This record gives sequence, structure tokens and C-alpha cells, in this order.
Amino acid sequence: MIKKIIFSVCTAFTCLIVYKALPAQSKAFPLTTHVRDPVTKRLITNTKQVDPSHIGIVIIDPWNYHWCMTWTEQAGGMATRMNRALDCARNLGIQVMWAPTDVASMYSGWPQRQRAMAVPYSEVPNNRNYSCTFTTPFDDCMCGPGIYCKLNYGWDAMSADMKIADQDLIVAGTKELYSLCKTRGITHLIYFGGATNICISEKPEGLTYMYGAGLETIFARDMAFAMTVYNPATNYTPSKGNEQAADDLERAGIPTILFADALRRLGKWKDEWITEPVRITPAGTIDRPYFFENTETVTMEIPYVKDAVIRYTTDGSAPTALSPRYDRSFVLQKTTTLRTAAFHGNKKVSLDGNAYFVHMPAVPPQPDIIVSTIEPVEDLYGAMRADYAACLWKPAVNTSYEGKPLRIRERTFKEGLGMRANAYTRLNLKSEWKRFVALAGVDDNMLTVENGRNIAMYPKIVFKIFIDGKLVAESPVMRISQEPWRFDVPIPAGSRQIVLVCDDGGKTSPYNLGNWVNAGFCEK
Repeated sequence: MIKKIIFSVCTAFTCLIVYKALPAQSKAFPLTTHVRDPVTKRLITNTKQVDPSHIGIVIIDPWNYHWCMTWTEQAGGMATRMNRALDCARNLGIQVMWAPTDVASMYSGWPQRQRAMAVPYSEVPNNRNYSCTFTTPFDDCMCGPGIYCKLNYGWDAMSADMKIADQDLIVAGTKELYSLCKTRGITHLIYFGGATNICISEKPEGLTYMYGAGLETIFARDMAFAMTVYNPATNYTPSKGNEQAADDLERAGIPTILFADALRRLGKWKDEWITEPVRITPAGTIDRPYFFENTETVTMEIPYVKDAVIRYTTDGSAPTALSPRYDRSFVLQKTTTLRTAAFHGNKKVSLDGNAYFVHMPAVPPQPDIIVSTIEPVEDLYGAMRADYAACLWKPAVNTSYEGKPLRIRERTFKEGLGMRANAYTRLNLKSEWKRFVALAGVDDNMLTVENGRNIAMYPKIVFKIFIDGKLVAESPVMRISQEPWRFDVPIPAGSRQIVLVCDDGGKTSPYNLGNWVNAGFCEK
């Protein structure tokens, strides 16, 4: 099971290989690589000039979704940098081939995929063995000691932020990648993407198999991202995990390169380009908030912009050169919109960064009166017209909307309401009911279905409560596998009706299935 998780974990980046016919006037590409003596850890540098037509760049798994919010935001934040690097590589005559591994079939109609599929297969030799024991700490979630992200596989394509050019190729599998290299005379592969310590090494298009086939495999340590951990107590951040994973490869004999430095030596990389966001750990967005219980320790970094000063705000305003300076990790105690940017003096030198942190309310008590035992108020038209009533997405009682067990974040509940957004139920109130309490979250039965790994990104729900037409409580945007939102709402004296709403949050989808569980009324 662990091996399966490790093999599938890469989420945020795809294996890309770049090749293009070399123009006569093109310069040789300066490959300055590093390995480490496995005993002394001494850095050994080697420089050689390579014809760009013999070089491929391999990008592993830049997914359009990952179950870990920090992974998604930090790995996705490399898209601008990687797009710049790939544009430069193409102009030098390097052919780009994307390897979207798990979801390659999604690109079967693309000309970039069809050209790769047309290659005559060659047998893949096994000329040598490679083995790397990664010392990089690893977990399924990089958000740290807070509410961890539950494992699921929701991607169905590469990130839309990654630009696939017309002349690129989209490859699938060891044999196809090797055959393309052999047919096109590619002898050197430079790996981009993620995760360094998992997919880049172990996927079928990864460096383990290409190294074994005899190709020169090189890891671009400034164009990739590891799957690692965040431990604010020891100041261990994902950026440190990235460096440690690259060091592990060097000790195993896999050369690494700083790809932007190689382009800089050729005059192809411009330092005035703004390609980097500030990396925020942990990370969430308005559309996918990061929940925390009591306090949350936040760290910010920008490893590829030298001497930058990070500025930030916690009130949602845009940071400026006069905003508070970030010097060390800090603690949040309430719901916060964090915005950040890096500066050289008064000049902004980073992309805008932001994160949304939501402080969870206390867990409500169990209700005295269970909501599923209360007869709802019938809709007038639903009561009069059977054809109209049949088309309403009426809540299911004590099951999910699909008639399955009520499940949220891998927990099963016996009683509650299952809805498909947009939907609601209306209940008459009694004078002795003082509070409405509930947990509400996205139904995760889809994760037990074979194709659940391809749809987990889509559900998006906001739960709302109205009393006598007035909105009295609502959740943040809820996504699959998140901790359910906690409602504990006082009922004003004399109130007549309460309405529980399952809203699609502006993103209509047949997968917007939400559950109200442990829901009902307290008499005290």
C-alpha cells in the first residue's frame, strides 16, 4: 500500500522531455553538473558542452490537482519559472516531451500525443542499476502538524498553468520514451517536475529506468519539487526537503544541474524576469481553505530570488515595500487572509502570493432532537405537482444523496441528510429548541469508486443556515476530504422556520454532494 501511495503521489508536476532540430547557428549547451562523494559528501563538478539536439527535458507530473493543499500551491507556483525555462529550451533546439503518467490517456487526441504514439518501439536495455536511498523526510501531507490532508487521487490532467507548445511531445511509458530518444538521437535527459523523491525517480518515465537504459540522466534541482514535510518546531520546510532530496540524488551518482544558471551563461535567462512566488507553508486558498484548530505556524520563503525581503499583510490588502517585514515564522490565531510579495528596496521582485487560513469553531454538542426525525415543510408546488416534485433534488434521509452511507473525511455517520447542491430543506421550529447544531461536509463515497481518483477535485460546496429568511451562519468553501464544518447556531425566541442549504459555491457539478450529520436541535 505504501509503495502504491509513493508511486502515485506526484501531483503537481509531469515528466517533460524536450527535443528540437538544432539550428546551424545554435550554441552548444553548457552542462555543469554536480555529484557528491557518497562517503565524504564532497561536491564534484563536471562541465561539458552538449549539442542541444541530443538533450531532452523530462517533466514529471505537474498535476491540475493534489490532495495536499501545500503541495498544490507550492508546486503549482513553479509554473511561471518552468514555462520560461521551457521556452528558452525550445529556442535552443531542445525537444520537449511531457509524460503525464497516470493520465496520459486523457491526451490521446492531441497531436503532441499522437506523434509520440507513432514511434517504432525499441527494446529497452538494462545496462546498469541505480539506487537512491532518500533521507528526505516524507509524508502524505506537507501542511505540517495541523489538520492533515487526506490521501485521494483527484487529478485528471496536467496543470493548465503549464504551457504545452505545438512542437512538444506527450509520452507514456518507459518503452515509448526510450524509443523516442533513440529515434531522435537524444542521449541526455534533464528532469523537471515532481516529486523528486518519488515520481521523478520511480515513474515508468522516471530517471531510474532511463538511467538503467544507458541514457545520461540529469536532475534540474531548481525546476523540481519534492514530496516532503513541514515541521515548524525544527524549522524544517518543504524548501529544505527539496534541497535534501537533490543532495540524496547526487550521493547516488545522479548529476544535478541548476538549469536557470545554464541558461544565464548562454544569455537566455534574464534576471529581471519575475517568475517566483513567495512560498507559504502551509497553504490554502479561498476556493480551498486551510483549516486549523487552535493556532497555526506560518513560514514563508523565496529560495530562487537572492537578497529579497519578504513583506506581507494579514488584512487582505496588497503588500507594499512598507508592509511588515517577514523575518521568522509567526503564529495565527484567527481566520486570516495572508498576502505576500518579495522586494529589492521599493521594487517588487516576486509574483503575488496569498493564502487563506480558517480557524475552526469548537465541536458542537450532540443534538437532543435529530434532524432526520423531523418532517420537513413540503414545497407548495412539489405537493401539488408530482412531475415537478420528481425533478427536485430532494434531500435523502440517513443516507447520502446517492443512497450510500453518509461519509465525510473517511468517517461514516448513521443519521443525517444527504444533498446534491443546489438543494435545501425547510423545517418548522419549536419554542423549546434553543440551538441548531451540525457537522457538514462533502460526501466522499466517490473515493471508493474506481474513477474517484479523477473526480475528487470537482466537489465544491458552501453550507448555509437561514432562520426566518435571514442568513445566520455559513461555512467556508468545502472540498472533499476536509474536516467537516461545525455549526452551533442560537435560535432567537419566536423564530418560526429554519432552512438548511447546500449551495454549489458558484461551481455547478454533479459531484457536489454534501452531508449534514450529527445535526439537530438542542433544548438548552
